[in-house]
Amino acid sequence: MNKQKRKGKPSLCCIVCGEDDPEVIEMHHVYGRSNSDQVKPLCKNCHSKVTKEQNKFNPKARSGNASSEQKRAFQIVSIGALLTELGTQLIDLGNEMVQNV
Repeated sequence: MNKQKRKGKPSLCCIVCGEDDPEVIEMHHVYGRSNSDQVKPLCKNCHSKVTKEQNKFNPKARSGNASSEQKRAFQIVSIGALLTELGTQLIDLGNEMVQNV
């Protein structure tokens, strides 16, 4: 699990936006619950956005019984959804930094 120091002590935080309120942190199954035990902390908002992309896949294609081709495609979409959210945060941060210079 990812922990970062916040206010001098470690806390679990969203890997996308940095939210560290424990009331809104959820553990996201990176490749879907039926495909992997690998989880990362996301806030409810980021989790919803990433899961929305994953849920565009047919349920059979994201199940544990999916073909290896379907599983690979689902993994690519899953990682892409995480990267999209992270990229948006980075773009916003960069734009904010330029405006404050």
